[in-house]
Amino acid sequence: MEVNDRVKEGRDVLNNSAAAHPRAARRAAMAGPLLVLGYCVLNSLKSVLEGALVQDVAPEFIILNSFVIAQVFYFLTLRDKRALKAVVRRCLPDVVMLNVSTAVCWVAVVYAFTVFEPAVANSVINGLVPAITILLGVKLRPGTKALPLEVTAAVAILAAMGFLLAAAFNGQSAIGRVSGGALVFGVVVCVLASVSLAGITHYTKRLSDAGMTVGQVMASRFVVLIVATVILTIVRGSFGTYSVNNVVGILAISIVGVIISLYLLQQGIARTEPITVSMLFGTNLVITYAAQFLDPRLHQSQETFIGIVVLSAAMCLGTWGRWRDGRRRRAQESAVGAGIDMPITRKGHG
Repeated sequence: MEVNDRVKEGRDVLNNSAAAHPRAARRAAMAGPLLVLGYCVLNSLKSVLEGALVQDVAPEFIILNSFVIAQVFYFLTLRDKRALKAVVRRCLPDVVMLNVSTAVCWVAVVYAFTVFEPAVANSVINGLVPAITILLGVKLRPGTKALPLEVTAAVAILAAMGFLLAAAFNGQSAIGRVSGGALVFGVVVCVLASVSLAGITHYTKRLSDAGMTVGQVMASRFVVLIVATVILTIVRGSFGTYSVNNVVGILAISIVGVIISLYLLQQGIARTEPITVSMLFGTNLVITYAAQFLDPRLHQSQETFIGIVVLSAAMCLGTWGRWRDGRRRRAQESAVGAGIDMPITRKGHG
């Protein structure tokens, strides 16, 4: 109870400060999206590195080593282990679901890189997330409804995703033609990654609302993932070698792509609505496409570029719609607090 009281007191102070200082409120509103964008930059670079590594090293071997390092780091750097134990017990169902979602997501994402170029894989995964987030939001967060503009953006995203898959099947992607069987497998793992990614967004938000700190979430998040990849590695006999290139790649993925980037994402999710997080994920697509120039295995595809630009634009449109709605609601709340009657906004009048 003491931890919850402190969290509530901290939120009350922030809310009161934001109410008294409109500029501080605007900065606080931008903090979440900016943190998510920081994650997207690092995640894009990580995707290209993983796409290159999985050509020679088993995906589960890469994930296992990367997340063992990350889990040890997060656990050892968390000071209050007793508080962690207490909050995990109190929020156990959501902690378990976050663990399961994380395990499915990371395994599926890395396996998707064995089929598609990183930009296309991320496009398919991120293209599905907004629609899934809207559907899950009805049950998991009934108080938050998707805006019509967000629904429109989600439809445009799905259309762009279909275009990218058709281009890959016709041999117009950066890795050439993807066979029908490989395409089906790639879509399946991308769907799994999308569903689990939407679950990660929701369960992280629920744990944050329940008073669980970012450090506590990260210190208890990867247990199922580590166990699952150990089992996969043993069953498939896919232990790799610890060559210099593999070790450097795994350390880069773990430190930059996991520890730093996920911390930014965790902080961002705690400050941002799930649908906005999902839309912002699209910004890493253009960065990923640019980063692919660093991989000589890939030749750049005009069709891929067109698809990700359309998809990213649709995601930005949805994000802008949420921001505009939030600004309008804050203006109305401020007016009500000041005793001013606001006119009803009508269609066609701004």
